[in-house]
Amino acid sequence: MTTVADVIAGALARHGVETILGQSNPTELMLATERIGIRQILYRTENAGGAMADGFARISGRIGVVAAQNGPAATLLVVPMGEALKASVPMLVLVQEVPAAHRDRNAFQEMDHVALFAGVSKWTRRIDDPARAEDAVDHALTVANSGRPGPVVLLVPRDVLGLPAVPARFPRTADLGAFPLDRPRPDAAEVGGARE
Repeated sequence: MTTVADVIAGALARHGVETILGQSNPTELMLATERIGIRQILYRTENAGGAMADGFARISGRIGVVAAQNGPAATLLVVPMGEALKASVPMLVLVQEVPAAHRDRNAFQEMDHVALFAGVSKWTRRIDDPARAEDAVDHALTVANSGRPGPVVLLVPRDVLGLPAVPARFPRTADLGAFPLDRPRPDAAEVGGARE
């Protein structure tokens, strides 16, 4: 059975993501990325993982992808995300949340991640609908890599990752993993005129 985690991993691969920084959570996503050959680099703490994603993007010209657990672990991503936002470095932050049915019930380590990341991300969304998982990844990478690049966050409830995937209506081919997507170029005639 293809799951939402498989769809997210496949979308990352389609966008040229070859490396994901993480620990063992989100477990289903880490297993899915491993199955399709995305290299996993482990970190000890989320703040180190966020800094590694920032450095990876700066050196490679590709988006840095970091995965984290919910709650206190996710708070450690705020500082490296703030640096990435101010330095215009694209980063995709994937945060596993408590199961959707437990949201807003003071579940273990539950936190309002939308509020947490509001000041340090360009865009934060939650994947609640399995049919929209691939859309969410495409949108996240578009936002992260276009305009002024910066970090974006996808929140994925733990139970949603294991749900059966909804088959795509059409094959996708876009690769949005490099930045910036809209690199400005000078007018060729003006460059020629300046040369003379």
